Amino acid sequence: MKPITMWRATAMAIVSLAVTVPAEAANNFYEGKTITLTVGYRAGSAYDTFSRLLARHYSRHIPGNPTIIVKNSPGSSSMKLANYLYNVSPKNGLHIGSIRNGMALEQLYGRPGVRFDALKFNWLGSMASIIGTCVIWHTAPAKTLEDIKKVQIVSGAIGTTASLAMYPRALNAMLGTKFKVVIGYSGPGTLHAMERGETQARCGGDWDGLVANRPHWIRDGKLRMLVQMSNVKHPNMQDKPWIFDYVKKPEDVKALQLIFASQEFGRPYVAPPGVPADRLAILRRGFDAVMKDPALRADGGRMKMKLLGPMTGEQMVKRVAHFHKTPQSVIDRVKQFQTAQKGEGSVKRKKKKKK
Repeated sequence: MKPITMWRATAMAIVSLAVTVPAEAANNFYEGKTITLTVGYRAGSAYDTFSRLLARHYSRHIPGNPTIIVKNSPGSSSMKLANYLYNVSPKNGLHIGSIRNGMALEQLYGRPGVRFDALKFNWLGSMASIIGTCVIWHTAPAKTLEDIKKVQIVSGAIGTTASLAMYPRALNAMLGTKFKVVIGYSGPGTLHAMERGETQARCGGDWDGLVANRPHWIRDGKLRMLVQMSNVKHPNMQDKPWIFDYVKKPEDVKALQLIFASQEFGRPYVAPPGVPADRLAILRRGFDAVMKDPALRADGGRMKMKLLGPMTGEQMVKRVAHFHKTPQSVIDRVKQFQTAQKGEGSVKRKKKKKK
C-alpha cells in the first residue's frame, strides 16, 4: 500500500471512530437513568393526561429504555415551569416538560414574567394539534354567525387574554357580531354555564376534546357548531363552516392566523436549551417513533383521546420561528383582542359564609 493511501485509510478510521464513540455514548447514556417529565398544570388536566399517556410508551423508543416519571408543577398557566426549564433545570437530557401551547408566543406580546426565549427552547414535538370551534347552545336565539349580528349572545371565557375571550372579540371586530364576553369561568365551567343557561356560547377550545367529553350534547343536538376557528379545517369536517370562509381582509386573516397559531402547537414538549446535541437527537427521534406506535395510539383511543396532526421537533422549530417573524402591526392588532372590551362582564362569585 502506498504511504498516502495508508495515511488516508488511517485518517478515515480515526474520523469514523470519533463519530461512532459519541453516538454510542449517547445511546448508552439513558440506560439505568430516569427522565423527569414535568407538567405545568395540575393532575387530571388535559396536558397532564396527554403526558401520562406519553410517559407509558416513550421509554421503549429511547435507547437504554430509561424510566420516565411524571410530575406536576402548576403555576401561571405553565409559565412557572417554562421559566424553570429555561433558567434552572439541568441541561443533561433527563428533564423535559409539557407547557401550554401559547408559551411559544408569549414574548411576542410582552407578557410580564416571561424569562425565556421560545426560539432557544429545544422543542421535542407535539402530540396533537387542536381545532378550535365556536359553539352555541340549542336554546340560544341564534343559529348562525349572521344571526349574531342581530342579537346579543353571551359567551363564557376563562381570563381576559385567553382564547375563549379573544375569539369572540375578533369576530365582533371583523364580522360585526354581538358576542358579550363574560370572564371568570374555569375551562369545564364554560360548559356548565351553557347548560345552566348563564351563557349561550363558547368560542374556542378543542373540538375533539369537547366531542369526547360531551358526546351526548352533539348526538342530541344540545350544542351546535357555528364555525371552525383554526388555521386549517378539521379533516373530518371539511364540509363545515370555517372562519376563513367569512374573513377575507388580509389584515384580518394575518391577525387570526397568529391567534390560531397556538392550536397548531397543540400539546408541545420541550427540553431546556443547552442539552447535548446527541441526546437531543435521541429524544426527538424517540418522540417521532412513539407518536407512530400502535400501542400508544390504541391506549389513547381507549381514553377517547384524539392524536390529530402530531408534529416533530424540527417542525415545531420552523413554525415557532415563522410566527416570531410576524410584523409588529399584526402583533399589536392581536393584543387589542387580549384586552377587555366595553360591555363585557365577569362571573359573580358567592362569598362563603364564615362558620
